[in-house]
Amino acid sequence: MTQKNYQLPLTFEQILNLVLQLTAQEQEQLIQEIKKTSSNNKHEDLLSVFGRIGRNAQAKGLNEETLEELLADES
Repeated sequence: MTQKNYQLPLTFEQILNLVLQLTAQEQEQLIQEIKKTSSNNKHEDLLSVFGRIGRNAQAKGLNEETLEELLADES
């Protein structure tokens, strides 16, 4: 089992790698959520969007330990 440790806040590359680990359905849900949010914040750049997503995740309880569990490679 391979584990990756990430320091919060996450980098853009780390976020993309996490998204690639999602199922196709989860990716589509994420895209739809970003589109909804983006229409409300047309002037917000992509890094700001990902920053906000990271802050929201932390506010909802995402911490380094939880992130490690989510990212644990079970293959």
